[in-house]
Amino acid sequence: MNKAPAPQKEKKFTGKHFLISILSFFGVIIGMNIAFVYFATNTWTGLSKENAYVDGLNYNQTIEAAKIQKDLNWQSSLELEVVGSQKLISFELKDQNNQSLSGFDVTVKVGRPTLQGYDQTLVLAESRQGKYEATVDLPLNGQWHVSLSATSPTGTPFQLEKRFFVK
Repeated sequence: MNKAPAPQKEKKFTGKHFLISILSFFGVIIGMNIAFVYFATNTWTGLSKENAYVDGLNYNQTIEAAKIQKDLNWQSSLELEVVGSQKLISFELKDQNNQSLSGFDVTVKVGRPTLQGYDQTLVLAESRQGKYEATVDLPLNGQWHVSLSATSPTGTPFQLEKRFFVK
């Protein structure tokens, strides 16, 4: 005896299904927006510069100082050396005739490009004519940004920026 297959119930898309679909859709959208707002407000490390507004106002002076620096044609090197467990920032400055320049006041600002709290300012001492050095504590591996500012005995400014990767 062959039994005829039982007729299958036809599935209908009802108002209940539509309501669940709409609520699920907007629930996911709202949930993602809440997650984005949370991460945007709780992972921000602060301002990238404390005096960005003042720097913007002094932009013409910055351009003029860069032009003067380029015209001087000074040669410089800024290096991060690892000596044992210590890290040493060394800066060397020579004039256009390859003569070492001495007597500069040299300061560096060292910090993480994306993370505040590890910023430090160091004064580099002249270890020999035209070479300035200081030890620096870099507690984290990764990228570090160094902004160097040097002033000659006659008041001529020199600026240099460089990034280092610490392993």
